Formats: sequence, C-alpha cells, structure tokens
Amino acid sequence: MVVKRKAFQMAALVAAGSMVLVGCSGQGTDEHDAAPDDDATSTASPTAPGAELDQYAQALVTDAELMGTPQDPPVEGFVDEPVSMYLTLTDFSPTGECKQLLDELNSYSGPAVAGISAKFVKEVAPSNGDSEQSPEATQAAAETLIFETVNSDEPMSIYREIPNACDTLTSDEVEDAEAIFTKVPGLDALHLEIFDGQETETIAVGGASVNGTYHAYMSAEQVSMEQAQEMFGAQAEKLQETFQDEASASPSPEDESSAAETSDEPTAD
Repeated sequence: MVVKRKAFQMAALVAAGSMVLVGCSGQGTDEHDAAPDDDATSTASPTAPGAELDQYAQALVTDAELMGTPQDPPVEGFVDEPVSMYLTLTDFSPTGECKQLLDELNSYSGPAVAGISAKFVKEVAPSNGDSEQSPEATQAAAETLIFETVNSDEPMSIYREIPNACDTLTSDEVEDAEAIFTKVPGLDALHLEIFDGQETETIAVGGASVNGTYHAYMSAEQVSMEQAQEMFGAQAEKLQETFQDEASASPSPEDESSAAETSDEPTAD
C-alpha cells in the first residue's frame, strides 16, 4: 500500500513472528463471511497443519465487500509464537497516563498457542468533505490476526483506556500538528487521526477477546470512524460466534455492551 507520509512516521502493528498488521474498513454478515479454504490455510505455515488452524480461520471475517481483496497468500498461520502490540508515534511526546498506557501497550508480549493472519486491500471512495480536495479513491489495507493465548488475558482492553488518557496530542516538532485519539463506540478499539499541518491520515486499531483465550486483533488505515466501527464490530461478533461454545467462553465486557447497544433482542444476565 502506498500512503503519503510527510512529517510523521507512524506505525500501528501487531507482530507475531514476522507478521505486521495494517488496516481497512466495512460491515460483514454470516452470508459473506466464508472462511478461507483448507488449501489456503494448510499452506500458510509448514509447522501448522490446516486442521489445527481451521478453528481460527472460521473466526475470520472475509466478506469481500467489507474487507476488500485478499492478498497472496490469503492466510498465514503460526504456532508457538509471542504476540506483541505496538502503537508508536514520532514527533509527539505523550506524557502522564497517556505515556504510561502507550508504554504498556508497546511492551506487551503474550505467548500464543497458534493463530492466523490475513491481509486485504480495497479502494475507498473519498468522503463528501474530502472529495473536492482529493477526488481520487484511496487504497486502504487491512490486516486481521486471530490467535489463542496460552494464559487467560485481555490484551485488547487497553484500547478502551488510551483514547480518554491521550485525547489530543500536539507536536513540539511540527507546527500545527495534532494526533487525535477517539474511542470506537462499544468496542475495544481506537480511531487515530494525525494532522501534519496539511494532510490528515487515519488509523484504527484494536480487537476483541472471548474467555480471555481467543483474540482478534485488527488495524485499519485511511478509514473513517463509521467504517472502523462496522469492520471491528463485525469481527468482534464473528469471534464470539465462533468460540462461544468453548468451555466457560464469554465475551469481554466491551463485547457485551456492544451487543446490548446493537440488538433489539433481550439479553441474558
């Protein structure tokens, strides 16, 4: 993906081995969320047989309208790898609780039993507000990581806290530069806008967990808040649907609140 970068070099990624995650947008349904075929899964990793990775592939949202075109290979698998999360900003100097939370995020490393990653690319039409300045469609890239941790953990919960603690950062290095953090409503995810004085770039990052064991991580570049909410919400729902029958499985608190907000059906206590 080619993205213009002027004053800033920003990276929001999850690394499992050599995997790097970057992002996209949308809204999916069960009708379109077909899991990758066995051949794609089984060839993803020589150390992880397709049969073992299939359970993770079933939890992956692959709706083409939502996610875009899958990259080659469509799915990559891994076993027994540490999973790390990074959200690094240059030309900004966060302080206080914001710095503490970003440091905590960047130092996270959780041993994973196994998992998969998938990358997608799609064309995104400019919003009405941007159409006059940038009439061309932009290219957005998405990556999703589905993984299982050895120990019970809630690594995505930190994305609930960062937006409130960081809110808006200003740069001492670049005039008029701002980084604006906003929570994606009802989800363990944030939407970040970086303005360099001339142009704005966006990235959404976060995920969901089931029973502290099964996790989905996503990142999305050049998407609106509405697009991020649709895509992240669809993946959180698919993760829950896939692993809800596992022993003692239950959604994370943010998943429960999201479900209550978006469903007219009564919920059980």
